[in-house]
Amino acid sequence: MLENEIKDIWKNAGPSGQLKIDTKTLSEELTAKINAVQKDISRRDTREISAAIFGILLFGYLLFEIPFPLTKIACGLAIGWFVFVVVKFRKSKLSTSLSDFSLPLAEQLDQQQSRMIQQAALLNSALYWYAIPPFLMNVIFILGLANPADYEWTNRVAVTFLPLTSNFKIITLIGLALFYALIYWLNKNALAKEIKPMIARIEKMKQQITTN
Repeated sequence: MLENEIKDIWKNAGPSGQLKIDTKTLSEELTAKINAVQKDISRRDTREISAAIFGILLFGYLLFEIPFPLTKIACGLAIGWFVFVVVKFRKSKLSTSLSDFSLPLAEQLDQQQSRMIQQAALLNSALYWYAIPPFLMNVIFILGLANPADYEWTNRVAVTFLPLTSNFKIITLIGLALFYALIYWLNKNALAKEIKPMIARIEKMKQQITTN
């Protein structure tokens, strides 16, 4: 690991604590790690954008198909949220795909660190923009479902899959709560195990370049 390698180098340094190391090798290893993380981020962004586009189409259909007023409002809110998600992950995808390798190593590290910090902020705030809003919209959607007969609605496919009974609604809401809690945990886990350690490694590399 890069971090352990740096520690061993400093431990074996002379009394003055100064030792020139092969920063090229270390920077190449760090760059490889950064590129791997950025590929994961890019795949995530593509996946989220694709899912959001599907969500726009699905809730667009439900908006016109379902007759219940409160559920229609939830569909409209959901479409707006999915558009927001597309824009947000599109910006993330663009920011992680643009690299200027002609820059000096120190400036490249500054650039990569800035991108990782942006990703940290994205993941750290996921509860407020990625978990709570869609959960609340789903709650409104489900609570707005009424008796199809009252609206003379006869879509058999939708009636089969939508939670129209009280028990089905409760079970669905509990499942959604657990699902979005899992999403929150996954984002926090990625932040703690991938992004924050990467920021720390970049910072150590920057310090190493400065002292040599």
